[in-house]
Amino acid sequence: MTETTDKTSQLKNLIHNLYNSTTNTRLQGPLMKAYKRIEDGADVNDLAARTASAVNYVRLTEQLNFSTQQDNWWRELRDMGTASVMYHDPKNNLLDLSER
Repeated sequence: MTETTDKTSQLKNLIHNLYNSTTNTRLQGPLMKAYKRIEDGADVNDLAARTASAVNYVRLTEQLNFSTQQDNWWRELRDMGTASVMYHDPKNNLLDLSER
């Protein structure tokens, strides 16, 4: 139980840091959805993967330049996620953070 609580806290911190480090509302949107999903008890590994993918998608499509710290937070988020979710999403829609 403690490991899950630690991962949940780590995920919350990463999302919080990324959200507060930008004013880009398109990037903040998926981060806010992810934070709310944590509060609803979503699976941490699945949510981390989806959030990392959504952040990366927005970063690429909006051509955002991340600071070194933002990039580090994103990489931590990505590394927390389940690889099978990131690479084998059958719906190919990782921006949909409302999926259960």
